Amino acid sequence: MLPSSHSGPIDGAPSRRTLANGHLADAFSSFIAAADKLEHSHSRLHDEVVHLRTLLEDRNRALASSLAENERMRLTVHQILDGLPCGVAVVDTNRQQIVLLNPEAHRLLEIPTDRPPVWGDVPARIRTMLDAGSGQAWKEGDEQDFSFEQSDKVRWVTVRYSMMTEGNSTAGESDKAVCTRVILTCRDTTISKEAEQERETSRNAVALAEMATVLAHEIRNPLGSLELFAGLLATDAGLNEDSKQCIQHLQAGVRSLSAVVNNVLRFHSSGTSNLLPTRLAEALRSAVNFVQPLARQSKITLTSRLSLGEIEIAADAGELQQVILNLVCNALRHTPVGGVITLSGAVEPRGGQQVAIVEVGDTGRGIRPEDLPHIFEPGFSTSRQSPGLGLTVCQRIVEQHGSAITVRSEIGKGTVFHMEFAVL
Repeated sequence: MLPSSHSGPIDGAPSRRTLANGHLADAFSSFIAAADKLEHSHSRLHDEVVHLRTLLEDRNRALASSLAENERMRLTVHQILDGLPCGVAVVDTNRQQIVLLNPEAHRLLEIPTDRPPVWGDVPARIRTMLDAGSGQAWKEGDEQDFSFEQSDKVRWVTVRYSMMTEGNSTAGESDKAVCTRVILTCRDTTISKEAEQERETSRNAVALAEMATVLAHEIRNPLGSLELFAGLLATDAGLNEDSKQCIQHLQAGVRSLSAVVNNVLRFHSSGTSNLLPTRLAEALRSAVNFVQPLARQSKITLTSRLSLGEIEIAADAGELQQVILNLVCNALRHTPVGGVITLSGAVEPRGGQQVAIVEVGDTGRGIRPEDLPHIFEPGFSTSRQSPGLGLTVCQRIVEQHGSAITVRSEIGKGTVFHMEFAVL
C-alpha cells in the first residue's frame, strides 16, 4: 500500500480538471455568443449594404433620369432659341466672350457662322455700350437702335439689354448681385423704321401740299389780273414792235406760270371734272390760241390740223385747255429751236360709234425707252425746268373724261401723245 501522504494530490486532480473544463466551457460559450453577435451584425450589415445598394441604384436611376431630363430641356431650350423670330445673344463682359448666339442673332448682328464667334465679331458700337468704362453703358431694360449699312438699303436692329445675376451672399451678409453675363435681345425693326419714315414723309408731303395749294390760290388771282391787263395792252393799236414783243413775252411768262399754278391746284384737288356737252374743235382752238405766245417765245412753230366739224363730247373746256397747255409746254422743253409742235383732231368710227382722236406731236428729242413707263408718275421729270406734275395732271383729267392718254416716241424723231373721246 502506498503511504497515505500521497492521497491528497490524487484526490484534488479532478477538481482542477473540472475547473479548467468550466473555464473552457465559459470561453466557448463566450465565443459562441460573440460569433452569434458577429453573425447578427454581419446579417445587419448585409441588410444595410443591400438597402444602401438599393438606395444607390434608385439615386443613380433618378440621377440618370434627371440628366436625361436636363438634356431634353437643353435641347428644347436650344430649339426654342433657334426658332425665335428675334436674336438672342449671351455675352460675358468680364471675360469678353460670346457664350451663346442663336441663328437670328448671327444674322442680325452679322456675325459669321462658319467659325466659333469671338468678341471682335460683336459690332463695335455694341461693344462700346457694353464697356462700363465708356460712359455710354447700358442699364437694365435699356434699348438702343443700331443701323447696318447694306449695298442697297439700311437695316435697323433694336437691341435690348438684360443682366444675368448670381446671388453672392452668405449668412449675415446683405445680398449682392454680381453681373457676370449679359443677355442681348435683338429685333429687326427695319420695316417699322421705314414705315415711320414713310409716315413722316407723308406728313411732310401733306404739309407741303397744303402750303403749295395756299400759295397757288394766292398767286392765281394776281395772275388772272396780269393776264387781263396783258391782253388789253396787246390790243392797243399804238404799240410799236418792241412793245408788242415785250407784251408777247409777258403773256408767255404769265401763261407758263399759270400752267404751273393750275397743275399744283389740280394735282392736290380731290374734285371731279364738271363734264358738259362741249364743241371739241372750239375748245382745242381756244387752247392753241392760249398757248401760242409760249411757242413764239421759244421760236417753235405751233400748228393745228383739226377736222372735227361740229361734234361735241362730254368735257370740261377749262380742263381740256389745261391738258393741251401741259402737253405743249412739255413739248417746248424737249423741242429745239425751229421745231414744230402739231395739235391734230379727227373723227373715226369705232365699234358702231364715233370717236374723236386728239394728238399732240412734236419733232423733239424723243423719250428714252427706260423713261417711258415713268413719265406719268408724280414728280418724274427729265428736265430741271419742270416740277414733274404736268403729265400726271393730264392723265388724271383725261381719265376723268372717260378716256386714256398714251404715248409713242422715237429718239431723235419726236413724241406723240394720243387721246380718244367718245362723241355725243
